[in-house]
Amino acid sequence: MGSIDWGYPNDEAIQAMHAYSTHDSDKGYPDGTTQAAYDSWMAYYNKHSSNNPNHSGVDFDNWKDEVRAEHPEWVEARDWYSTNIVGDGWKNLVKEYKENITDPSNVKPPGFNDQSDWIDENATPTGSGFKPPTVGTFTGDAASTNGVAVNTAALEWFAKEVLQKLTGNGNILLSTMEQLKTIDPKPGAFARAEVLRQAIVGATGQDGGVRGDMADMLYNMNNALIAVADALLKMAGEYKNLEELNSMTTEKLTEIMGDSFKGLDGLSTYGQKTVKTDGN
Repeated sequence: MGSIDWGYPNDEAIQAMHAYSTHDSDKGYPDGTTQAAYDSWMAYYNKHSSNNPNHSGVDFDNWKDEVRAEHPEWVEARDWYSTNIVGDGWKNLVKEYKENITDPSNVKPPGFNDQSDWIDENATPTGSGFKPPTVGTFTGDAASTNGVAVNTAALEWFAKEVLQKLTGNGNILLSTMEQLKTIDPKPGAFARAEVLRQAIVGATGQDGGVRGDMADMLYNMNNALIAVADALLKMAGEYKNLEELNSMTTEKLTEIMGDSFKGLDGLSTYGQKTVKTDGN
């Protein structure tokens, strides 16, 4: 759903909003009527324009006359298509769909299929596979105090042994972000379940759902912690001992840590989305 382009009429968008079946239901037509009308028109169009490189001169009224006797509903369905799919009605159709997409009474889940919903443990292991990074024990001059101490050696150890083992390619933050891309739950073929699925994976190209929100958060957390590590190493390099570190002014601390602090503060914007499945 997240990759659908809603800016113009295309098969993915039409199918996602169940536009044809909704029109069939609204008009009391058998399911598939609008699709059949479209298919009939396209077959007629292709037949009569195959020898015309400009694809012009196909008489729409002649097609209507051919199908009207046996399928009068096709004429109306094709006229609806002209107005609502290829015409100005497309924007309104999309707007209405997006406004109602989280209301279970307006959500139409995918049709049933007989494919098994069991998970192949070999292909898609259910275990997270999480392995915490190996972090050594700090053995600097503050280790023997058994208390809390801050010095330049401790800053350098924390930056290298903790932060740099969490961040960057191949480490836990970005690896988890990549794993999130494979999440595609199928909770069930009923409206509230479809709303729940869309809340997780996103309902539109502008809404990545919980999955997209979490992936963005991990990416930005990775960048923020890289900035923190770089700042700590810079601080450890400029201040060689505890006395020098204690002499640092607030302005200098802000100068060194400013960008990394901003990155950490920005993480507070994630996890704010609320989704209801009762339509209220």
